[in-house]
Amino acid sequence: MTVRSGEAERPWFRSDRFIHTADGWYFVTRENTQEGPFSSIREANNELSLYIRYANEAFYVKAGNG
Repeated sequence: MTVRSGEAERPWFRSDRFIHTADGWYFVTRENTQEGPFSSIREANNELSLYIRYANEAFYVKAGNG
């Protein structure tokens, strides 16, 4: 895996956006909400991608660009 200059080897995600508890995996949004639980980090990541896509679509529609 390629990492940024000066960084040690890291997991494929670069933030503490994902949380694992006994209930499962969660992701944290910029609005500071926790979404989940999901059965795997892969599922949490997929749901995060959908969340970001819908948030971006809503922003562009609201801004009159969509």
